[in-house]
Amino acid sequence: MAPGRDARYDTSVIRRILVLALILAHTPLVPPARTSCKPTAPIELEARIIGDPSSPFGIAAKASTRLGVPVDLEIILPDGVTAHAGQAKVSGKACETRLDATARDRSRREILVRASFTQGGATMTRVLPLVLFDEPVRTPKIPLKTNSRGEAILEFSP
Repeated sequence: MAPGRDARYDTSVIRRILVLALILAHTPLVPPARTSCKPTAPIELEARIIGDPSSPFGIAAKASTRLGVPVDLEIILPDGVTAHAGQAKVSGKACETRLDATARDRSRREILVRASFTQGGATMTRVLPLVLFDEPVRTPKIPLKTNSRGEAILEFSP
């Protein structure tokens, strides 16, 4: 230690250097990567099916805009789906609706939930599909042929 220096001065400088080194070690040197280069949508839209579509079910939808302008929210039902109660169309700055419906049979159908607004001369629209009875396409069963011992034979044709 140099003459005329206090021992406490040296330890406080060392502590400051260590604290600074720890802070720099935990600070990222590169900015965080953006998740997407696309701008965020000006319309926020949420929709869901409430209940089992094989019995009477509900459709709930909620929409709002980031710009604060009124938005039109509409639930569009396909053929074979009948509305019983609720509003299919609403409008407002932040709007919400619920529609009760039934499906005629268990075939695949798409319910569309559409939110749109007009600002200036441009109309912006966002559509969200809700799928009823989305099952994989089933291939018909091919009857298996058997040999004389009863074992299955697979036949492939060109």
